[in-house]
Amino acid sequence: FSPFPVAGSQVLLDREGATHVFDGIGAISGGGATSRLLLEYPEPQRSEILDFLFLPEFGASLHILKVEIGGDSQSTDGVESSHMHSEDDMDFTRGYEWWLMKEAKKRNPNIKLYGLPWAFPGWVTNNISWPYVFPEKLANYTVNWIQGAKDVHGLDMDYLGIWNERECDPTYVKILRKTLDKRGFENVLIVANDGDGTVCYDMAKDEELFDAVKRVGLHYPPDDVDWSPCTDLGTPVWSSEESSSFDDINGAGCWIRVINAHYVNHNATSSIMWNLVGSYMHGTSWYASSMMTAVEPWSGHYEVAPVVWATAHLTQFAQPGWVYLKTGTGSGQFEKGGYFVSLWDPETGNFTFTGAKIDEDHARCTRPDLPVKPWGQDIVPIQSEEITFELAENMGNLPIHLAVFRSSLDPFAEEPAMFERKRDIILSNTRKFTLSIGLGEIVTVSTVRKASKGIHPNPPASSPQFPLDFLSDFEGLALGQEGLRFTDQIGVFEIQEENSLHNISFSRSKNHVNHVMRQMVPQSPVIWDGGDVRGPVSLIGMFEWQDINITARFKLPMSINKDGSSNDSATRAVKNAACLGVRIDQMWTQGIVFCYAEDGQWALAQGGPWQTDGSFHPESVYTTGYGPAVGSESWFNLSLSVSVDDAATATLNGEPIVSDFKTNSKGFGFAGVGCNGWFALEFDDIMITPADRRQWKSEFMPQTCRVAAKGGDKVDVGKCSRNGSPSEGLSWELLSSFQLRHVSSGLCAQAVEAKDQSMIELQKCASAGDAELRLQQFWNDYTNIRNMLLPLTLGTNKEASDLQLAALSDHSVVLALDTADDIAWSTWGYFPNTMQLRNKYPWENSLASGSDDSMCLRACT
Repeated sequence: FSPFPVAGSQVLLDREGATHVFDGIGAISGGGATSRLLLEYPEPQRSEILDFLFLPEFGASLHILKVEIGGDSQSTDGVESSHMHSEDDMDFTRGYEWWLMKEAKKRNPNIKLYGLPWAFPGWVTNNISWPYVFPEKLANYTVNWIQGAKDVHGLDMDYLGIWNERECDPTYVKILRKTLDKRGFENVLIVANDGDGTVCYDMAKDEELFDAVKRVGLHYPPDDVDWSPCTDLGTPVWSSEESSSFDDINGAGCWIRVINAHYVNHNATSSIMWNLVGSYMHGTSWYASSMMTAVEPWSGHYEVAPVVWATAHLTQFAQPGWVYLKTGTGSGQFEKGGYFVSLWDPETGNFTFTGAKIDEDHARCTRPDLPVKPWGQDIVPIQSEEITFELAENMGNLPIHLAVFRSSLDPFAEEPAMFERKRDIILSNTRKFTLSIGLGEIVTVSTVRKASKGIHPNPPASSPQFPLDFLSDFEGLALGQEGLRFTDQIGVFEIQEENSLHNISFSRSKNHVNHVMRQMVPQSPVIWDGGDVRGPVSLIGMFEWQDINITARFKLPMSINKDGSSNDSATRAVKNAACLGVRIDQMWTQGIVFCYAEDGQWALAQGGPWQTDGSFHPESVYTTGYGPAVGSESWFNLSLSVSVDDAATATLNGEPIVSDFKTNSKGFGFAGVGCNGWFALEFDDIMITPADRRQWKSEFMPQTCRVAAKGGDKVDVGKCSRNGSPSEGLSWELLSSFQLRHVSSGLCAQAVEAKDQSMIELQKCASAGDAELRLQQFWNDYTNIRNMLLPLTLGTNKEASDLQLAALSDHSVVLALDTADDIAWSTWGYFPNTMQLRNKYPWENSLASGSDDSMCLRACT
């Protein structure tokens, strides 16, 4: 590898020697269930979102759509359903990825489609956790998905991956290639290994494997390591999963930086963002790490993030098949920092240049971190710069007409200027022109002049509180889809026709087949991650919920299979059970759960039951006992309610089983339905209501401050509002400038001094260059603070201090060293639905001692 020269204040565009073919920019739906709520959006908002993502010359205008091949197992934010739950089952209508691919193709027929498994159904391996045990069986299973895409949906897949971020088995890859060819899919190209670069070492010594793999896919590759084991192969190298960063201007800065830097440093010819659209609930993993956010199907509200327009700087001006200009003659690094690339179309002669200058405070990705030193280079500090461009003779004859688009990722602007068209440049008798590129700016100059900043009417106002009362009988929903507003986290709950001898619900017309929500996974899948150890569960609602009542009808399957054999419930000590939960986290390791088994055994417990034997660990059980046996193949009504005093009540067919049991828990979380094993439990007529309507109306509705917040007021902490209710005193914005702005007052949290034990107060929000700014910036991982507890550290990435925002036992808030003895806590989690900074995420509870109330940063009472 030879270090390239920096550009100086001049950039030469010369297509001589350009060979690296641009494969396009894309995004990922899946890994997992990231697009789940988009399917339920009303029109026209759903179509508008799709336009911003896929429509050429409108928004992100993506070249590649990568989707998860569902595997019946948790793959980050939920489970995506397999096309084959069992070996004798095949259904290519399940889930929403088929629909999404067709919508993308409808808008851009040239978009490339790419499928990748995260997990596999257990039958593929005969219940062995390693997927490559039977490579021929696995290859046929995977190619069946390719076949279904074509035969059922008319979709021709372009790329196929192996197993997301897990080991790539060379024998399987070669068999997969042969299987594709044998079944007529010679044009489907294999990408491997969608993770680290270990496959490159195997490719270097195995000619058949080398021939089988047509793209090397790396995930989150850092620029300060040696990529040569992969790049020296000559096979195109992609960053096939990238970013995972929150979709504000920091996420946009991360994204444009890595796209350009990966080509300049390592000749990567494609970058693909995880994920396409954040249509999954806060409280699951990696909230809003996406191009757009759309989490309110009930209101239709969505957000077109700056990441869309950062993407447009490349996708609206160059297409797959164009060629990158070489580093040093069109691509490279500016003299005063920042990366740029140029591309050229061999067919038309069009060309485009895109450069960005993003400083280290706003170019950081959540993963990987900023490189300490790019491979083979020196760090160049980012500064504004005036640059002279010169076009070589081979770039076209004069006159040359150039469109200019500019974005400013200004963290202090209320509405950053994104993708604005500036005055065109027309070169009539010179091949040179000059442009200034400022700090935080993205600039595109191109002979392509059809690009546009697409516009749709403003979406409806945000209403993040999940609307109650909620009732779903699943009628009118398409078979094979998840229940309305539900998101599966373990197992798969699909809308299906009721499984019974007569297949007629007692409450429906005799000519109507009742729709139910049925658990469909018959055995443990080959999992991608290790979190799904409890029984199947599907979530609904808000992460902030506490005082909730959930009721449902349930029907257990027969203990004896139709062929006369016994199923698991007939042989194990704990029989098949239906479960309801409130205050549960994503994988129901926490929360209040009530399960009722067919023999009448019931349990009220913390967290869900274990997959292995359907039981609860004794230390997690609040109380247990026996009630009437419910048997199988009959409907029963189950309910669970948890009140404001943390007391749980559960009923069966309206008769109390547990009454006002004090759980000693102050937790919060989703509602959910589930079971204690891999069997075909059916739910119907699910209703969710407040546990006590009077309490919700009087105590939990939006709270206003008795006295409006003003400059000089001290910032402290107080109890968080309940059930997702907004509270004026507790609502804060996490600004892209790393300031904390109180919403109603518009004032920012500011340390009185930059020293230990300094108090925090409200003051006018400072702008760039203001002396007070250094006391208002609290550096944090702007993505993960929405997903876990993290420190808020005074300063910036460049100038971070050792002082953290901390709460003391008297509820005051100060700057403190993280070693101080009097700190109650110094880590925080941001809850975007209520705009609260909390001290618990999710929460932990001991059955013996219980848990404390969640506390929030507060500006007024």
